[in-house]
Amino acid sequence: MGYVELLRLLIIIVLLMGVLLITSMMIFKRKSMRSTIKVTNRLNRNFFVNSYYFFSKSKLLKKYLMKIRSRIEMLDLSDNWTINKKTMQFTYVSLGISIVLFGIVLFIQQGLYYTIIGLLTIYIIHKQIIKLLVEKLEDKLLYQFEKFLGDIRHHYHEHGMIDEAIYEAIDESPYEVSHHAAKMYEVLTSEDVEEKQAEYNDLVPNKYFKTFLALCYTAQKFGDKIIDGKSMFLTNLNYLKQEINLETLRRKKLNYLFKSLSVIAILPIFFLSAIEKWAKGNLPELRIYYEGAYGFMVQILLFIIVIGCFELINKMQSNHEFEPINHSFQKIIFKNKKLYKMLHRIATSHFSKSMKYEEMIKITGARMTVEGFYMKRIIYSIVGFLLSSMVVINVHHIIKHNILYSSQPLKVQEDVINQAVEKNIVTFDRSYILKYHRKKLSYIQMEQALSADTKVVNKKMIPSIAKRIIEKRDRYENQYFKWWQLIICILIGGMFYYIPYWIMLFRESVMNMNREDEVMQFHTIILMLMNIERVSVEDLLQWIGIFAIIFKESIQKALNDYEFGDMRALEQLKTDEPFTPFVRIVENLQAASDKISISQAFDELKIERDYYQEKRKQDNEIVVSKKGAWGKVIAFTPLTGTLMLYLITPFIHLSITQFVNYSNQIKSFL
Repeated sequence: MGYVELLRLLIIIVLLMGVLLITSMMIFKRKSMRSTIKVTNRLNRNFFVNSYYFFSKSKLLKKYLMKIRSRIEMLDLSDNWTINKKTMQFTYVSLGISIVLFGIVLFIQQGLYYTIIGLLTIYIIHKQIIKLLVEKLEDKLLYQFEKFLGDIRHHYHEHGMIDEAIYEAIDESPYEVSHHAAKMYEVLTSEDVEEKQAEYNDLVPNKYFKTFLALCYTAQKFGDKIIDGKSMFLTNLNYLKQEINLETLRRKKLNYLFKSLSVIAILPIFFLSAIEKWAKGNLPELRIYYEGAYGFMVQILLFIIVIGCFELINKMQSNHEFEPINHSFQKIIFKNKKLYKMLHRIATSHFSKSMKYEEMIKITGARMTVEGFYMKRIIYSIVGFLLSSMVVINVHHIIKHNILYSSQPLKVQEDVINQAVEKNIVTFDRSYILKYHRKKLSYIQMEQALSADTKVVNKKMIPSIAKRIIEKRDRYENQYFKWWQLIICILIGGMFYYIPYWIMLFRESVMNMNREDEVMQFHTIILMLMNIERVSVEDLLQWIGIFAIIFKESIQKALNDYEFGDMRALEQLKTDEPFTPFVRIVENLQAASDKISISQAFDELKIERDYYQEKRKQDNEIVVSKKGAWGKVIAFTPLTGTLMLYLITPFIHLSITQFVNYSNQIKSFL
């Protein structure tokens, strides 16, 4: 059995393993639908939990499993075996799909570049699969929570006790949300509620869960108040349900509009080899394009386009529009004092720009210093320069290899020749090119060398052979890293230097869109607390700070300065955060701390909130529609680029080249 047969057998085995994993999961899923929850848990425990304990013994897989587990634990508060089960479910799906794709890449793609590009693409897809699975779990939890709030409302109507309403709703709630409900009940019935609430808020990042717990705590601590014949707690519960319904509708529409777009964007990269095979099979002369520098450059370009489009689509579809960025490489900077001093010198020498970058870092939630930002830009610049240099060097290597081993110029310029003759010509030319490489051999000297060679039988062909070898040798010797290519690589490195800044600008634009959503959440908190007589302005600011993300740093600064003067601290907060809706809240806080009560300061909040609710609903529809339209354009860009650059352009260029050659031949006869 040959190497090719063994490789194909290996591919078939890998594919069968992947299919077996997916099939086994489907079987377990079907069984779970026909049985009770207890039976389902037993079946899954026997398979998934045992798998978790088995694979966690491996050091490599243990780290991988812990990464997935940590993301699930942020959403699921259930017991260990349930989290282990879900961890293995996610692992089987992500690794199963990746293994199948890996098998397809090995089967379809032929060549080192295709394989490397395919593997990099699979790695990116694998990360995205895990992200989508986690988001799916989050969506499920949000839908369950909306139903849970309805149950709370029903039970609260019966006896007016919040903790008892939560306790009674636990049994009626679906499995995932029931654990959150149990944890909330534990917090509300504990001796130190504030401490337990802070622990829960650190554990669960979902803002709706935190808002509900805060709502329950304030109503339990200060009592429910009847305003305009309505319960303040139930009114706030309605506000929260409106927020959740708005978010679930937005997610549903986004998922519908972006359905299959990621697949469409990533698909072309797996069919480059098939397109090349088909094109060369129909027109062998196209080898000069696919096996040359043009083919390599287009592959790199298409890979960048595909990955860029894939990431853009997933960013637009993602429900997490604000995620603080951790930069672990900063530790290296602070450890190296010389490096830190150099970066600090750069930052201080460009003071105005550094202040601008510091403001952007604060707004975007990037947990790094200005020195770290400069370090990141320098790293990007070096990587860009090295990558572009490697591409240029490899292009020269490909051209030199084709000059020595390819016969395509012969086929394009001359009639179709016999394969054996073709091979002999290529070997003969290669021997002379390597023999006289870097030797200033003239055309006449080449003719003399060929005349003395006994391998040249037809002496009449010596002038044309000499001309061909001289041309090949000159092209071969011309393949080196030129000064203008170095300038291009430096320019590309300079362009890469600005990539972190462009990413920061993009995140800043996203933050500006999210600011209004965060202010709306502040409105909900204020509505919960404004009618409670014992709540002060500082208390209100502390509550807002708990739920703040974008404004968190500025609010924390204001709280620290509050004891030195409330008006001064609030005035500085307005200066730090000039966003108009937020400034309006701060101005109302100033009025409440000086002249009037909190309820009077925010008496128009209900009307404004209704307006902002409608405005946000309309804005969401516009933004989602725009995202859907752009998503379709971006998704089909790789396919269009593949067809144009990898299929149509070589055909057109070859046709024009052959037409020019035939025209020249006709002119020579006339």
